Amino acid sequence: MKSIDDLDIRLLKLFLVIVDSGGFSAAQYQLNMHQSSISKKMSDLETRLGMTLCQRGRGGFNLTNDGLKVYEASKKLFEHMNDFQDEINDIRNVSSGNIHIGLTDNLATNKNCHIQAAISNFCGKYSKVNINTHIFDTSLIEKKLLENKFDVGITSPEVFKSGLKYTYIFNEQQHLYCTPSHSILGLGRTVTAEDVVAHPVVDRGLAHPVTPLNHVKELSYKSKTTNMEATAHMILSGYFIGYLPEHYAQIWIDRQQLVKIPTTTELEYKPDFYLTFNDKQDQSCAAKALVSAIIDAHNVKTDC
Repeated sequence: MKSIDDLDIRLLKLFLVIVDSGGFSAAQYQLNMHQSSISKKMSDLETRLGMTLCQRGRGGFNLTNDGLKVYEASKKLFEHMNDFQDEINDIRNVSSGNIHIGLTDNLATNKNCHIQAAISNFCGKYSKVNINTHIFDTSLIEKKLLENKFDVGITSPEVFKSGLKYTYIFNEQQHLYCTPSHSILGLGRTVTAEDVVAHPVVDRGLAHPVTPLNHVKELSYKSKTTNMEATAHMILSGYFIGYLPEHYAQIWIDRQQLVKIPTTTELEYKPDFYLTFNDKQDQSCAAKALVSAIIDAHNVKTDC
């Protein structure tokens, strides 16, 4: 037999219907064909295969040994074809559409963050997918995820929220900073929480506590922010002390505009970041592919 073509596929489908129906007579209703036409096509298939597939006549319809083997092989063939079609549909679905991803701010300079590599790998495979990126604080990203307005988020939560799935991907070191002329540096020693409360502080966490300073009850906050950019402005004013990621603060350290304050262990701060999505949301194929790209880029184990 030569290579299988469209005609063979059609004849094999007809053969399966005949067998599943129990013979030519019953199959004519399923196929909407006259019995003579069915018999002719069956003969064509046997000719193309070079073997007799069934016995038909007064004794009824019965498969030969070869016919039984062809029947089983045909079922496997069409099962594989269905699987192939499902995969093609998945590829088609992931090759277009829109993804909304929420990120906490100022991650680009963090050497532990490989979101850029994940996006590059994803876009190299699925260039027709539109990626819409939003920068918000963690609590708002979580809210958008629960409302199904975002597909995936990179968050740094203090408390995991019900309905969301969190997968650790990286962390960052943060320190307390001030300008070189700030009076707290005049102490000439390691700074404690008690020392900090004597000075104006810019801290983060309007929705919930974030940094170790949130837990210092005696601290009278002079300023609160929800992002690093605002925090940097307040510290650079020379009036406030505040936390910044060391990778983000480095540009002002190099310019001699900021100084890292030597602190005690209680004031150390190293937040974790998580790949986050709605555990109950039926993600699109594109969103699933981006989640996989982020996980692969950070080389983390996950059960999602």
